[in-house]
Amino acid sequence: MKLLTASALLCAMMALTTAAEEHLIEKRATCPRGWSRYGNRYFQYFPHHLTWAQAQRYCQLKKANLASIRSLGEYRKIQRVIYRSTHSYPVTWIGGSDAQQERYWFWIDGTPFTYAYWCRGEPNNVWHREHCMHMNWTGRKCMNDKPCNYRYPFVCVRKRR
Repeated sequence: MKLLTASALLCAMMALTTAAEEHLIEKRATCPRGWSRYGNRYFQYFPHHLTWAQAQRYCQLKKANLASIRSLGEYRKIQRVIYRSTHSYPVTWIGGSDAQQERYWFWIDGTPFTYAYWCRGEPNNVWHREHCMHMNWTGRKCMNDKPCNYRYPFVCVRKRR
């Protein structure tokens, strides 16, 4: 009887270990091809020059949104993603907008707007129609507001599944 119980326990432990290993392998494999992980999110740079709205639609086709940014570390990670693709720091759309109400910025993916790395004097809405955000502006490579119909490459973000 003890041998049977020990065998059953051993089989159960092996099954659980195998299931746990498969789960870990599955978790590691969930990083989408071409995307870079930072925390529980993935970022990808797309070189297509689109308007802000077109870029957001393109991200949605990838089950993503234009990138929101929650910290300076995340901002720097996105810059590295861009640099790996371009070997430079081109001006790039990200998911910030104040199109609904001037000076009320939000991230298109619903992330609370608690971080921004604005360039000095920005956002300034200089032409009274700068409602979309891009990054890598000027030598400081900071954030700036721009008319949404300009065409830039962009970065999308996906949450870890």
